[in-house]
Amino acid sequence: MIETASSTGTRTAQHCEQLLSNSLETIDVAGDFARLGTRLARALQPRFAALFDTRKLEVELVDTASCAADALEETLGPAMHHARFALPVKGLGILASARIGALIGEFDRMLGGDGDAPEDAPALPASADRFSRQIEGEVLSACAEASGREDLAAAARGTVLREIVPSSAQAPVHLATFAVSRPDTPKFMLTIAVCETTFVQFAGEAPVGKPVRRTLGELPLDRSPLAHVEMTATATLVDMTLPLHRIAGLQVGALLPVSIHRSVPLSIADITIALGAVGALDDRVALEIHYTALAKDI
Repeated sequence: MIETASSTGTRTAQHCEQLLSNSLETIDVAGDFARLGTRLARALQPRFAALFDTRKLEVELVDTASCAADALEETLGPAMHHARFALPVKGLGILASARIGALIGEFDRMLGGDGDAPEDAPALPASADRFSRQIEGEVLSACAEASGREDLAAAARGTVLREIVPSSAQAPVHLATFAVSRPDTPKFMLTIAVCETTFVQFAGEAPVGKPVRRTLGELPLDRSPLAHVEMTATATLVDMTLPLHRIAGLQVGALLPVSIHRSVPLSIADITIALGAVGALDDRVALEIHYTALAKDI
């Protein structure tokens, strides 16, 4: 709260509340969580493609939502399997949930079956449970990559949510729903949930020096999404100094002797990336590059 003048007439200093406060109201939690979801979808794609042995696999963030802590089980729905990944000591972490029937169906497909499974299956059979652990391992690795927290570790798993989520959790919960798509296969749905207080601390305490890496994949630059990004390059033909009185006395028709650089620097954002010589190409002036900082053999 910004203080006003006191009853004694003495005026209290007033400062910007956003500068003094570190409350949740000053943080774009929903926006930050959605951005985490986007990074997580990118991190999940190659891992699930390898696990499900499917090259044409896509992972899409289809929805983000929030609910009260006591409504989490109802929001997730019945017959769900859960896995919680937490940071050491503090217990802050992430909850991953998927339908038990969907997990059984994925295991059946891995064995060559059609993926049919009872929608209301109450628990995972032992064989499907082992495969579920593999899925959880990939989700854990993707969460660690997307959040920049390599110290994230498996904490608890099972079908009874109250045995997995700490009973002290009271803050609103943010949920991200992902759809895993493959040709001629029903979508596999995965939900990630993080309570608001945990997410703010979780995101704000990422280890220094471990930023989230965003990869463009293994494609060469000429085939990457950045290939056609246009950048302004400057070729400086002349650098010259003039005394102030010459500048003040400049008039139309005045002649200034200049000498063009033998090696013309080519720069982007004041960083020289190449040197070249001025020449002619058809009816235009051209720059012939004879040195570049980008050459692979330099």
